[in-house]
Amino acid sequence: MTVLGLVLSSTAAVAQSILLQDSSSHGRVQDTIPSSPHLTKSPALAMGLSAMLPGAGQVYNRSYWKVPIIAGFGIYFGYEFFQNHRQYSDYRDQYSASLLISSVGDRRLLALREFYKEQRDTFGWYFLILYLVNVADAYVDASLFDFDVGDALAIRFAPGAGSLPAPGPRLVLRLCF
Repeated sequence: MTVLGLVLSSTAAVAQSILLQDSSSHGRVQDTIPSSPHLTKSPALAMGLSAMLPGAGQVYNRSYWKVPIIAGFGIYFGYEFFQNHRQYSDYRDQYSASLLISSVGDRRLLALREFYKEQRDTFGWYFLILYLVNVADAYVDASLFDFDVGDALAIRFAPGAGSLPAPGPRLVLRLCF
């Protein structure tokens, strides 16, 4: 007997035993069919990947469309941070030089220095918030990876009779879970 014949005969024996079990369980086929493997993602691994390299947790979770958004905002916030830091450094040096000329210094240079310092710090906070949201998104996405969004989860608007006896047409909201 060949290997293919052996596989076919063993498959036929398994099918026959399932049919015998099916007839004894009064037609409940779902009890005898093995369930398909359940895909899950590790939230801790997704968080760790996103913490090491922003966007890596999203790739792990197969949410590829989020990676360019994270990268785009990260590049923008980083660019603005370093541009404002460069401007801050330039005006800081100019203000320090103006202090050598007069004891008060140039107030315009002081105002520009403070403006660019505040802008730099703001973009630093934006970058930090983006980083934390990236890690939190990876965690949530991995936790909800196997969440079933089927047709049974819906909000349906249908005309119908409510429990209150009121004259006229009504709209009843039923949430089905």
